[in-house]
Amino acid sequence: MQLKIYQISHPLIKIILNSITTDSVSRTEKEYYYRYMGFLIIYETIRKYVEIKNLQIQLINEVKDLNVINKKKKYLILTNTSDTYHMITDIKSLMPNLNIAHVNYDNISTIKNCIQNLNLNQHNTNIFILEKITENEKIIDLIDYLKNIKKVSINNINITNILSHSIILTKIGEKHPKLKVYTTKIN
Repeated sequence: MQLKIYQISHPLIKIILNSITTDSVSRTEKEYYYRYMGFLIIYETIRKYVEIKNLQIQLINEVKDLNVINKKKKYLILTNTSDTYHMITDIKSLMPNLNIAHVNYDNISTIKNCIQNLNLNQHNTNIFILEKITENEKIIDLIDYLKNIKKVSINNINITNILSHSIILTKIGEKHPKLKVYTTKIN
């Protein structure tokens, strides 16, 4: 089976991507654009996994419909927050059962130190590894750790990024062909 790559092509994402890749944009403006890009990418990625339940509450004179998130499902974003801080600032306030954990995956020992205390329920947790750019093989070590040590199903692990390098996607696909990747652009 091949790697499942979903290219996010929302019009706002395309416009923001053009702004981010323009050399004439200041650092402050780029941070501003990354904030909105992160929000939109996370939204587009997570919306397929969020389970909404409809509740009907009987009031005295009417019935009120409420849509609530299934509390049994958990969503976890693993990211190096020093690189993606601007991308994750707004999303936590919208989803109460979304957790964001800092993970430095430069090597196996730092991965272990960052993840060992996380409560990962293999069946009810969807994990999203968030990066600006997926450009090196270190992400494979993180995926291997989640799959082999923490026993998370590869079906519950997703990569979300702004830009993916095709060479790295090929290497990820060779090792984890069932993994899902959400990106805006592939180089």
